[in-house]
Amino acid sequence: MGASDMNKIISHERFLVDALATEQYGCEMGRLCRGGERISLRGELGAGKTTFMRGFAEGLGVDSSEVSSPTFTILHVHESGTGDIRLVHGDAYRLESMEELQEIGWEEYLLDPRTVVVLEWPEKVPGALGSDAVVIELMHGAVGEDGVLGRFVRCMDPVSNEASMAARRCPSCNKTVAEDESSFPFCSTRCRMADLGNWFAGNYSVSREIEEDDLMNPDLS
Repeated sequence: MGASDMNKIISHERFLVDALATEQYGCEMGRLCRGGERISLRGELGAGKTTFMRGFAEGLGVDSSEVSSPTFTILHVHESGTGDIRLVHGDAYRLESMEELQEIGWEEYLLDPRTVVVLEWPEKVPGALGSDAVVIELMHGAVGEDGVLGRFVRCMDPVSNEASMAARRCPSCNKTVAEDESSFPFCSTRCRMADLGNWFAGNYSVSREIEEDDLMNPDLS
């Protein structure tokens, strides 16, 4: 495998039945990276981005126990056990401008050939990853007649992502929804409330006990 294996992946969608499957998928994606990759990690609150990142770090050879959401620090930098690859994990949830990223050396990380950059909430800082980022999007969902709950993951190469920006799928009903809809990523307020109702009903759950740090993590709140 070469340095650009991640950028050569075929766009795909999968259903991940639980947190373990999400972590395993992340590990699979991490193993494709050799350095220089840019990944846009998208998903609603609680969609499993941190779980994915733990698996992704493991696939890179980074200690997954050190991975947490960098919501307040903006960036976490992790070295692999061999030192030949570095993971920069960013979270733009609280950012208001691209300048805030630039002030902490963002461009330097993007240009480093041994660094893999993953940015959560990239929509907060459009253009931060350039035009060649692979997009990985996590969404709550269910499959089958029994409505088995889990999450869908959609992985898009840069070309496929550009083509899909105008028309994506509602995580509640799978209906096509434009990204400029006020209820995006849901097609309507009704679907957004239905998804919220699943949380209140206990249909969605986390895979481990809540820790104090989780209360400040927007990906788990």
